[in-house]
Amino acid sequence: MKTAHLKFIVFAVGVLALPFALMSQHRTDLTDLGKLAMILSPSLLGLVLNWGLGDRGRRPVWRAVGAAAIMSLVVTGLAVAVAFGVGAASFARTGAPAQGLAAAMGVGALTSILEELGWAGGGLALAVKAFGRRTGVLVLGLIWAAWHLVPTFLKVGLFPSLEAASPTMLAAFVIACLIYRELLTRWREQAQTWLAAAAGHAAPNILLAALITAGLGGFDQPGHWRFFPAPGGLVFPVLALAAVWIVGRRSGPSLR
Repeated sequence: MKTAHLKFIVFAVGVLALPFALMSQHRTDLTDLGKLAMILSPSLLGLVLNWGLGDRGRRPVWRAVGAAAIMSLVVTGLAVAVAFGVGAASFARTGAPAQGLAAAMGVGALTSILEELGWAGGGLALAVKAFGRRTGVLVLGLIWAAWHLVPTFLKVGLFPSLEAASPTMLAAFVIACLIYRELLTRWREQAQTWLAAAAGHAAPNILLAALITAGLGGFDQPGHWRFFPAPGGLVFPVLALAAVWIVGRRSGPSLR
């Protein structure tokens, strides 16, 4: 077995097994520790195993970082608009205070940035070294989807919408993760920095955190899951796939 394959296996097992081992005890203290391990393990393992983020010697294209954030907001905004257009979304003001909205947006931003520090940084570099660009991103996307599903199946309250999801929605979620990971990777390649993936991931999470905290809902109604404006719905991956095509037409050099 090549060293590159071994390193990626260690990365994959680490990001999945450690959170599972802690959260599966169903003790509040260990569950909270498992959530912390879940968000930190991809970045820490990726940095250590790859000895960096995989962008050494590259000059960031900052306008591409901004473009990633804007395009991701367009994708999510269109998905939300479609949900309202077909009557699958509703808005009932929760009366959440401004600090509540700010806290939700801050958590969305921080977790997204930490997430991509691992997945679009060292994790992506490890995957590409082990399997090549195309297969590496596909395998990484599958591990990324499984990473979300660990707390989902353990029902620790981290992803409530997925915990209540049907098998069909979970399958749609996995497919969306594969498409979204390809899109985030193309943004990273175009900007030559993992920060583009972080911006493209954080921007819609901030928007949705604010909207849901303020009162966006209705997706728990029968059939409405199909229009959930994030991975798990059916509209989001279609729009993300269109974005993959658009970015692909003007992409920078691919990772090797």
